[in-house]
Amino acid sequence: MVWREMTEQERATRPEARLGGALLWMVAAAGVLIVVSAIGFFFAFDQFAGIGRYRIAVGFVTAWSVLFVIMTLLRVRTTPVVACAGFVIWTAYRFGAAVTSQAGWPLAVDLLGTALLAAGFCGYMAGGVRPNAYYRRRLPAP
Repeated sequence: MVWREMTEQERATRPEARLGGALLWMVAAAGVLIVVSAIGFFFAFDQFAGIGRYRIAVGFVTAWSVLFVIMTLLRVRTTPVVACAGFVIWTAYRFGAAVTSQAGWPLAVDLLGTALLAAGFCGYMAGGVRPNAYYRRRLPAP
């Protein structure tokens, strides 16, 4: 897709240039994840300590969520790339942990679902109109 820079008037008036739609829902979900993780870390750390190698995945996705929310609120241009890279790293780590745990098909189904979500997230962040308007200040060229 070919993109063009938004004008100042478009930045002020286009709804795509504001945090909304699916992008807002993703930020809200990441915010909920941060809150739930913080509550869990402070009030039920023993459960976190008891999940073995998945502690890394839970810690990573919590840190990813904090970074994603902060970068989004600051409108950092590289947010889509950083967020996708983090999602892919998180999924790859979970794949490695699942393979070494020899848990079988249930984790294979879980990982395929996670890969599907990662592909959808990364596709939306790369080619969606709202992420491109919000972070990169550009719209599809006619």
